[in-house]
Amino acid sequence: MTLNQNTPPTPDIPRIETTEAAQALCKRILETTTDLIDLLDRETAMLKKGKPGELESVHVRKAALNALITRDMSVFRRDAEFITMAAPDEISAIKDQHAQFQKSLDANKDALVAMKAVSESLLHTIATRAKAKSAGPEVYGQDADLSVGDASGRSAISVNTVL
Repeated sequence: MTLNQNTPPTPDIPRIETTEAAQALCKRILETTTDLIDLLDRETAMLKKGKPGELESVHVRKAALNALITRDMSVFRRDAEFITMAAPDEISAIKDQHAQFQKSLDANKDALVAMKAVSESLLHTIATRAKAKSAGPEVYGQDADLSVGDASGRSAISVNTVL
């Protein structure tokens, strides 16, 4: 997940000018970050279990949460001076939660790197084995003699149908 720090808040989002608004914004940031941490931990568990096919539902929710946190953080940056003065306890909670978020991100990144390494290893092994020439199939000829077939063959057995 990347946070685009250059995204300005849209004009329809009012400035944070009251203590209640500052606390509400901080609460939303805390809730969204908590949801992201839970989602990252679920995704990491799926990756560790080797079930990357189940990640699609997680990605949809993660994209929605990313949009929310991006919007709220752009508002926060715009009005940071006032919010810092108006909601110091909430700011402290956000800072504490950031450490847990970073741990979840690191664990997720490690799981993704491991999954990529396993996938690349499997693909390399499959490609190597598919490329390797085999001794060829056994071919039964017209007189029912067993003879060695073409070394480039890919099937286990071939039957000469020209009888």
